[in-house]
Amino acid sequence: MNATQNDALTAEEYTKAMNFVGQHLLSSLQQSVEQLPQPLRSRQLVAQALSAFLTNTIYKQYPHNQDACEYMLDEITKLVKAQLKRIPQPQNA
Repeated sequence: MNATQNDALTAEEYTKAMNFVGQHLLSSLQQSVEQLPQPLRSRQLVAQALSAFLTNTIYKQYPHNQDACEYMLDEITKLVKAQLKRIPQPQNA
């Protein structure tokens, strides 16, 4: 995709694309965890798997620039926190 095509995307198209990718990543993670023996299916395993995935993804973007890697991690952390705040919380009765 060239810059002109990228500039033509609307916010809605971008959001739909990100949700599409996110749903597929989540589905793949869930399927992978379900294939593991029961004793390995834990929050800790999921956290470590996500950590390894993010580490590898960030490193591949900036293999020789630690500062850029840390900046990208900070940006991802900000995005995750903002998105978590937008998730409706159940009301306590």
